[in-house]
Parts: sequence; C-alpha cells; structure tokens
Amino acid sequence: MKKGYYIHFQGRESIGVSKKIDMQLKEFSKHYDMSELEIRAVERSLPQRIFGLFPTASIARNYDEALKKLENPDFIYVRRAVADKAYLTFWKNVKEKYPACKIIIEIFTYPYDKDDFAKWNAWPFYIKEKLYRGRLKKYIDRFVTYTSDKEIFGVPALCTFNGIQVEDVELVGGAYQEEEITLIGVAYMQRHHGYERIIEGMREYYGSGAVRYTVTLKLVGDGPEKAGYQELVEKYHLREHVIFYPNKSGKELDGLYDESDIALGSFGMYKLGLYTLGALKTREYLAKGMPFITGCPVDVLEKDYPYVRNFSNDAQRVDIREVIHFYERLKKENGDKITTARKIRESAASRVSMASVMQPIIDFIES
Repeated sequence: MKKGYYIHFQGRESIGVSKKIDMQLKEFSKHYDMSELEIRAVERSLPQRIFGLFPTASIARNYDEALKKLENPDFIYVRRAVADKAYLTFWKNVKEKYPACKIIIEIFTYPYDKDDFAKWNAWPFYIKEKLYRGRLKKYIDRFVTYTSDKEIFGVPALCTFNGIQVEDVELVGGAYQEEEITLIGVAYMQRHHGYERIIEGMREYYGSGAVRYTVTLKLVGDGPEKAGYQELVEKYHLREHVIFYPNKSGKELDGLYDESDIALGSFGMYKLGLYTLGALKTREYLAKGMPFITGCPVDVLEKDYPYVRNFSNDAQRVDIREVIHFYERLKKENGDKITTARKIRESAASRVSMASVMQPIIDFIES
C-alpha cells in the first residue's frame, strides 16, 4: 500500500477547515496508508517578527521537524500556505530526499490574491508570495483547483470540486411554519460572504410596511466581518429579527438547522472577481437537504436547479419578497420540509460526494 502524508499549516484552528481535512483523510485512507502532519509557526521575539516582514525573510515554522517525520512518502497532499523562502526550501528538500514523491498542493480559492492580501497589513506577505510562488514549479507536481484552470504558476492543475462525506451529514429535521421563515448563514464571516446584502434586504422589507411573513435571520460563526454585520443590525433597528451565534458544531448546529428553512450561500463573490461558488458550506447544505439562496451560481448545479435561488453577483440588496416566493414554491411543490430535504439530498449525493470529487487526485497518484 502506498504511503501518503496530508500536510496542513495549523488547519485544525478552523472548524470548517478541520472538517474538510477529516473528510479528505477519510477518503484517502480508503486507498492509502495515510498520516497527518501539521506545520506550525514557532514563537518569535518582536525583533524577529519585524525582520520576518522583509521580502526575503520567512515565516518561522517547524519545517526541519516536519522533514524528519516523513518516511518514504509516495505522495504528499498539502493545503496551500503563503509562499516564502523557507516554504520553497522545504519543498526543495523534500524533492531532493524523495525524488519519486508526488507533491500535490490544493489551492482552495483561486485566484486568491484579493481574498488573502486585500488588507494593508497583508502586503508584506503578498510581496513574499509574488516573489516565491513562481518558483514552486521546480518542485511541485500538481496543484488542485476548484476552477477550470489547467495550469497555475506554471504547474499543471487537477480540476475538481469541493466535496463532502454525504453519509456523515445528518438530514435536516423540523417542519415548515405558518407565516414564519428562518434564514441561516453558517460561516467564518469574511468579506466574500456579503451578508450585508441580506441585512439591507431585511431593512427594506420591514420598513416597507407590507410584512406578510416574520422573517428571522440567524448568523452562526465568528470572523472579521461579524462586527460590521452587528453594527448594521443595530443601525437599522433589526435586533429582534437578526440573531448572532458564536461558532457551533455537532448537535447544537444541527438544532439550529432544524429550526431554519433556507440557508445562505455567499453574496460577495464579486468582491473577489469570482463568478462561481464552490464553497464547502454549499455541499453541507445540499447533504443536509437545506435549500439555499446565493449571490453566485454554484459550480456543481445547473442554472435552473429547483432548490437554490440565485441572486445577482453584485452589491444590490437581496429582495426578501423574492426569498418568500422561493419558500412558498418549495412548500407548494414538496408539501413538507422533510420531503424537500430528501429530494435535495438525493439529487446532490452524486455531485458532491467526496469519493467522486477526489477521483482525479487518486487517478494522478496512481498514474
């Protein structure tokens, strides 16, 4: 059996990333002897941190320790980290020590410059990235991308989609309510989630005086954009209609889904210059049987997929009346929430199962 390593850079610090690592490891382990290896940043003094901002300086990580832990790998699967001199040197050392080892780096968002380096304090890392990522082609065998790009930074790309272990996701429960709709967004809230468009829509809806349904918005998770959403809710006097929760998982999160009718995709992909959505969260919604609304077409779904309502990929507020129409159609066509959930899950299973989306990577490892 071939030996594989899954390397990530402190990926377990994010609940969403940790779940994805587990799912990918589970699928890899059906075929290979797998080990997980974490590369971590090491403690540095203030002068060391300042020096580390220079273009040719590196983020201090435990690369030497990681290299010693590798034992005759046939392949290494990696979640991308910011490229700098030490990052490049690590892959150079791996390739020199194990020349037959296939190194595969997953780029989970591409292009990623606007997402990763938009803030002013990220520019030192952007300069490093621009300086060194073009040299990765000397040592990297493939990038994995969720776009249609056949080559990235001079390295051939394996094109696939985000996937999920459908069988491990609990089907949503609960029932439709009369004249009540609950929306739920679950995310590490970043600018591309664009939930301000939903909040703006709720402001217009409740300010119009034509309120047929009580619409409640639940936003679950933390992240850099959360404070801004909370300020908007206060500004628009929507506190009784918008509820914020910290990170939730397991039974607590399942309970919030059971209380909700429609989930939220991303509404700010236009900010990144992206026009399709392949986020892991959309796969979780499909596996759970949750219909959802989004501001960007989903990569694995046809345009007229009946359980997703697409809004424009721009800054316009989301019309809550259109959301209500979507909800009413779901009720009319399916009768009850459980029937809706089962239809969504059945239609989505083959599209987003981890086995199907990992197959191009398995094929390359075996080639």
